[in-house]
Amino acid sequence: MGNWVALVTTQKSATGIDLSVDLLTSLVERGLIEAERVEQIATLKSGSSQRLGKLLVDTGLLNMDALYRFYSDYYEFALWDGEGEPTLDERLPESFLSYNRILPVRREEQLTLAIEDPEDDGLLDMLRRLLPDARIELAPPQKLSQPLNALLGAGDQESNRNELSVDDISHLKDLALEAPIIRQVNDLIGEGVDMGASDIHLEPAKSRIDLRYRIDGVLITRAAPSLENYPAIVSRIKILASLDIAERRLPQDGRIRLRTGGREVDIRVSTLPTNHGEDVVMRILDQKSQALSLDATGLSERIVDTYRENLSRSSGLILVTGPTGSGKSTTLYSGLNAIIDGTRKIITVEDPVEYEISGITQIQVNEGAGLTFAGVLRSILRHDPDVIFIGEIRDRETAEIAVQASLTGHLVLSTIHTNSATGAIGRFLDMGVADYLLASSLIAVSAQRLVRKLCEHCKVPGVPDLGAVERFGLPPDALVFHPKGCQKCSRTGYRGRLPIGEMLELTPEFRHQILHNPAADNLDQFAHGMNFTTMLHDGIARVLQGETTLEEIVRVAG
Repeated sequence: MGNWVALVTTQKSATGIDLSVDLLTSLVERGLIEAERVEQIATLKSGSSQRLGKLLVDTGLLNMDALYRFYSDYYEFALWDGEGEPTLDERLPESFLSYNRILPVRREEQLTLAIEDPEDDGLLDMLRRLLPDARIELAPPQKLSQPLNALLGAGDQESNRNELSVDDISHLKDLALEAPIIRQVNDLIGEGVDMGASDIHLEPAKSRIDLRYRIDGVLITRAAPSLENYPAIVSRIKILASLDIAERRLPQDGRIRLRTGGREVDIRVSTLPTNHGEDVVMRILDQKSQALSLDATGLSERIVDTYRENLSRSSGLILVTGPTGSGKSTTLYSGLNAIIDGTRKIITVEDPVEYEISGITQIQVNEGAGLTFAGVLRSILRHDPDVIFIGEIRDRETAEIAVQASLTGHLVLSTIHTNSATGAIGRFLDMGVADYLLASSLIAVSAQRLVRKLCEHCKVPGVPDLGAVERFGLPPDALVFHPKGCQKCSRTGYRGRLPIGEMLELTPEFRHQILHNPAADNLDQFAHGMNFTTMLHDGIARVLQGETTLEEIVRVAG
């Protein structure tokens, strides 16, 4: 069984949540699926956005009745017997019931929710929060459709909203290839690039479309395309990203590479079904806009010097932590760029590869095909690397391999999602990494966030108020600057972003603390005793240098 477990461990549901390997394991153990079929199933699943159960039924590997009997046993939900009076509940909008295929029925005083898809963990969690007293039961599509349509009075309406006929698909393709739609899509992407946006959001509402650009970490609304043209615009984006334009009920992810304004940009595309259509987010990865050098990151000189010093080491684990969009990848890429000298073999494992760098070997993770972080790491250790960059440590297996690699003569760099430098230590311990291994391997942890920079053309000097002086320990005569707004910064008072951060180097004394008292409060206290400069203090220093505002520091760092 171990041969095929790796093929399915990282298969993802449509919601982006990893499918439990237990689901397929149980099907095999109960004799419902032959073990010899697992590799075939994994291949089929890698090219499909369908739920595992639906895929098995559609391919004839499992019949519907057997699937739902299995669901009932596996998820411990009873099968709906068809009894009860279908009823609407004010807590569940009709559009929500229609989209998610949920039939509320009342038997005496007990509300029962008959659902079609128990593989949707997010939906189950939502229902448990909204209606904690409701009973959840399972119903196959053929049993649910008629009473649900009757309750909603939808008939063909629901089908028309979520399913496209062959003629609909052909028409959308034609529209998506017409000059006006091509021009609209090119214009909204081009505007985002010109404005320096990191993300483009297209959000359908009941009677309008909202277009918003994330600039310097803040969403700004712009004139949106018409509601009439929106399906064709989404189809155009899907075609560019090699997505299925006929699929509107499930999330999809893709990638676009194009030239705009004389430069090449990579765009990550994500679609998400909503009550009023598909929500689209495009993340712009503009390689030309980013100078990949440590000095150009904007980090304080103290952090850059410490980071550069640790990059010269031959082994150990270096982590950069922070929330999504905090510049972690840019910092690590800049570090890699700084050590490319032809004397060390550098291999990266990423999902996705955000920036292509000459002189290093970069590997794109493909979880659908079984090419996982952990699997790739095991392989690349046999390729004699000196430096290994892991795009993100997400699970225990990857964490353990990273630690082991750093202990066997490799310099390992990676990111992890925590709020602080010391928080990364607790995260590793929570994932099950042995404290003595972590204490031996970890050499430095950097945490960072991005704050908006004051516009150099319109910022105005001032003095901090008394509350700020007392709260942040500022000199009473400190000079600080405030945003005003001008044409250069689109009247926001800010233009661009800069990182604030903290760098924790592990001393022998700190390693001792990890082994003997790794509680978060203790590690924080001990770090402060080491003259550790926190992210907040780094931010305040940037305020006193006239680069940003106290309001920004409080907003981002607390």
